Amino acid sequence: MKHKLINKKYKTPIGVVNCGLTSDKSSIELIENKTYENGQSEMYKTDSFQIELIEFKIRTPLYNGDTLTDSQGWIWRITKQRADLGSIQLNCNLIDFDSNTDFDTATGEHLDAIEASNSDWILHIGTEDGEIMNWRAKENDWFPDRLQDKVNFYQSITEMEKNGFKTKIPDLKLNERLHIQYICAYDKKPEDVNKVNTWLAVDEFKRKLENWIGIWSE
Repeated sequence: MKHKLINKKYKTPIGVVNCGLTSDKSSIELIENKTYENGQSEMYKTDSFQIELIEFKIRTPLYNGDTLTDSQGWIWRITKQRADLGSIQLNCNLIDFDSNTDFDTATGEHLDAIEASNSDWILHIGTEDGEIMNWRAKENDWFPDRLQDKVNFYQSITEMEKNGFKTKIPDLKLNERLHIQYICAYDKKPEDVNKVNTWLAVDEFKRKLENWIGIWSE
């Protein structure tokens, strides 16, 4: 049986972006709140994991000078603290959208993304693809180095769905750590079809996000 342990909702003109964590365990405890320079976090403890959920906004103007109506990002920093079994899964999906909402994929280099739009608004949700996860595994950068080549351009622990993503956290060994990020951005639908500000906003590297938020870690 899966238990919804953490559930964050972000309202947009197109629908509600739901970002959360489910587990086969039902116990979770909020142990700390923390404020970063450009974000805030909640630290949780379960039977097997320590989980930090960091919420933030994307820095604007973007590097190309464009702005956004709004954005919301979530970084999950998961550390295995007990060697006993316990599975968790993350999700980030657009829900409660109107029937006239159109969906499309919007992948890029190192990016998996979906696009949702209606007559007035456009929204993107993005996350890292398997290729950049594998690069982080090689660097042991919040992705276990023993999982090198278990993810790649064609295979990821994150599965793209029509309206978002779900990420099945692999079986971690004691003290192994994992970083997963989801970013949502929306704006008025542009007249210029070549304007891609919401897509650019969700295409961010881990280290750049950490520098912007003010996360200083090894």
